[in-house]
Amino acid sequence: MVQLTLPKGSAPQKGKTHPTPDGAKNTRTFKVYRYNPETDQNPSWDTYKVDMDDCGPMVLDALLWIKNNVDASLAFRRSCREGVCGSCSMNIGGRNTIACTSGIDEYKGDITISPLPHQPVVRDLIPDLTQFYAQHAAVKPYLKTD
Repeated sequence: MVQLTLPKGSAPQKGKTHPTPDGAKNTRTFKVYRYNPETDQNPSWDTYKVDMDDCGPMVLDALLWIKNNVDASLAFRRSCREGVCGSCSMNIGGRNTIACTSGIDEYKGDITISPLPHQPVVRDLIPDLTQFYAQHAAVKPYLKTD
């Protein structure tokens, strides 16, 4: 399992298990890391059943389906949906990747989704990118003309 940078004194608990959608015959189970700093509760792992007949083929599609149909409070980053920007980067099935290019069919069994393990968590699947942007600026990753 992935090592997360958790708030001091917290340990992930078993969270809510959301029911199977009505009429869904083809479902996949997603275990999603949840953390809200505005509450005094420990982080949790919520379980969602996603209707695959009503969902796109990528993990980002499943997260959007969960947000639109089950739990609107789920927080994650997304932008281009083309694998270019990297804003939807997270740990999926034990490896760091981007959700928009990760196919659901690449994973066997339940799919575990957590934030990037090497960065502090702001909320749910959103890591704090302050250090990343500081390092990015320090390297000056752009072309310089004479």
